[in-house]
Amino acid sequence: MTEEEQAAVNAENQPENTVAESPAAEKQSEPAAAAEADAAETDANNFGEDASDNFGGEAEAAAGFEDNFGLGEQQLSAGTIPSPPPAPKKKEPAPPVTPRNREPDAIAAPKRDENRLQDTRKSREDQLFEQFQLMRVPQKSCEYAMRFRTLLTQRPDALEKLEPMLCDEASVEAVRLGIRRLGAFPSPEFRNIVFYYPAGMATEPERKDWDAHLKKYPEYAELAKGKYPYFDPPQFFYRHGAIFLDKAVTDRLEGGVFYQCGAFCGASVIVMNQYKPEKIYAFEPSVGNTQFLQANVAHAGIKNAELYRLCIADREGKVVMPDRDREGKPCKTEAPVASLDIFEQKKTVKGRVAWIQADVNGMGLRVIRGAEKMIRRDKPLISVAIYHSPEEMFGIVPLLREWAPEYKFMVRRCQCNPRIPYTEITLIAYIPS
Repeated sequence: MTEEEQAAVNAENQPENTVAESPAAEKQSEPAAAAEADAAETDANNFGEDASDNFGGEAEAAAGFEDNFGLGEQQLSAGTIPSPPPAPKKKEPAPPVTPRNREPDAIAAPKRDENRLQDTRKSREDQLFEQFQLMRVPQKSCEYAMRFRTLLTQRPDALEKLEPMLCDEASVEAVRLGIRRLGAFPSPEFRNIVFYYPAGMATEPERKDWDAHLKKYPEYAELAKGKYPYFDPPQFFYRHGAIFLDKAVTDRLEGGVFYQCGAFCGASVIVMNQYKPEKIYAFEPSVGNTQFLQANVAHAGIKNAELYRLCIADREGKVVMPDRDREGKPCKTEAPVASLDIFEQKKTVKGRVAWIQADVNGMGLRVIRGAEKMIRRDKPLISVAIYHSPEEMFGIVPLLREWAPEYKFMVRRCQCNPRIPYTEITLIAYIPS
């Protein structure tokens, strides 16, 4: 005999006047009690298997926020994140099932929608990150920061020597701001760390650019229609720094030869093609990226671009690099290496070199070294992402100044998203009109 059956027998054998049943108890049927109990359990489990897992009760939630952010209940209730639900009432035990109140069909407990609960948790996390200005720090950014800190420790005068070579105060401030933001990044040993960045890290020009960028977003989305695995609108907004130049400077680009190093999935080729080059040579060593590059350039209808699976540096050779294959699986890729001067010589490229653009994960200085002949000869516009390594940031300007003293050097941050505090710091070297 089961415990339930034994309880039913005991209840049936009790004298009628032993326990006085309340009217509420008489009206409370077993299905209704079960539904009430299940509803209480569902409320308790809205944010996890246990109510204490994620913001369980008001007292625990306030204490957690106090520990992590120095905020109490008043700040929590005044913020954009909704206060946690009140702790559920203590569940009253259901009355024993007896032949008197047994129902033929029991009401099934409502099933929890795990997808809805997961979306709720994500939404609360997004709101939390927005309210307290949090972000997750990519491992690469931590590595970039460590390289800069190491160099500036070894060469504390590097920044002082660079600043007088820049053309305006905005360039000096862009470099200083980049260094300050780097100093806030954690060590590379930490993975998936949650990082606090103050709102002041977004400058007023960045906020204005972000507003202007949002207004033009549909235009960029139209340009980027195709097979983009990652659509980066700021490339279309800043055009690798060309937006900051006088029209007389950008007009000289028309009819020239463009070299685009680190073509990724094709956005840069589409952007540069708007300046009417005679020819674009685009280089991308990744097998996984090359398929998107080819598809997007073809989809954009660009006929004057030649694409090469080639790594650009200052010498010839081969390199083995981490990559993803055409199915997106991690792999190792061997790619040929060449310099721009060697490429020009072997391909017998004709025409004036008008623009060299490079975003090559820290190899920017080597790209410039390998293009010495064409730079000395044609003095093209040069735009290089210099945030990956201190060698790029502190080494390219003195080298170009030695080769061609006519160059002016501007530094701008070509990324206006305030949620991305440190990327796309671009050096723009140009001959003024």
